[in-house]
Amino acid sequence: MVTIYIKELTKDEIQSINNIKWKIIKKLNIIQTKQIGKSQKIYLIPNLNKTSVYKKVIKKIEKEKTKTEKVQIVLSNSIKKYQQYFKKCKIIDGKSIFFNSVEKILEKVLQGNLLLLQDLYILANNFQEKNINLIRNLAPKVRTVNIVTKEIEKYKIIEEMLQESGVPIVITNNKKKSLKKSKIIINLDFSQEELSEYIIFRNAVIINLTQEKLTKLKGFCGITIRDIDLNLNNEQIEFIKQNYLENFRQIEIYESLPALIRTIDNPEVSKLYGNNGEISNKELENIKANFCEFSVKN
Repeated sequence: MVTIYIKELTKDEIQSINNIKWKIIKKLNIIQTKQIGKSQKIYLIPNLNKTSVYKKVIKKIEKEKTKTEKVQIVLSNSIKKYQQYFKKCKIIDGKSIFFNSVEKILEKVLQGNLLLLQDLYILANNFQEKNINLIRNLAPKVRTVNIVTKEIEKYKIIEEMLQESGVPIVITNNKKKSLKKSKIIINLDFSQEELSEYIIFRNAVIINLTQEKLTKLKGFCGITIRDIDLNLNNEQIEFIKQNYLENFRQIEIYESLPALIRTIDNPEVSKLYGNNGEISNKELENIKANFCEFSVKN
């Protein structure tokens, strides 16, 4: 797999360049390429707002592909708004790391409250391997698992499996009662339209693993977590610094890294992002208070 980091070209990143060369590069939309590893490159592009630049970039990406080599790309923060030009490319977006970091997200949200004392609500219609593995991994670590699904018969297999291990599990699709007392919800694949049919505990935390932004849920005043960032280790941070990749999201850099410099387990979660940007410590403290209040009442 070839990984290409695409970022804006600045004059400081080209050594020994004079003003004349710089003007030529800008005028002719010349894309600079830097090899930073055996299968890693950086494309430095001028004139971010010109369509012609992106046509050149796409052509270069196509040339990178061979019968044995596939290509994935990582976009810097300044280029993300031009993502529409890369529709046919595999874009690293950190979503697989987000999915695999659910337990660490829960620990950050709970802030010292034991995960083992929590009732977990999982929204899942697609009966697929990654959903099943997530449920099986989390089930022994919480008090109860509640699966809300339209595919009740399919998920009965999971129920039987977990009950044999002594894990309390409920499978339901009652739109009035299923989520009425839910304080922690993991949304694996419900759309906003589907979720809006349910009565949700107003101060719940929803970890939304879908691509869709959940914004219109009647009576819901809680927090929706739709993205994260990570605390990388020294070697990974050094990789970013050496290659001037500070203008990229760390979770996307991490997902793009070769296996040799990735850790066995995902790094700790450093930030949580909701529908309106980063979730503040104050909001997390309010969540914690709601958990305590909710636990006492129940």
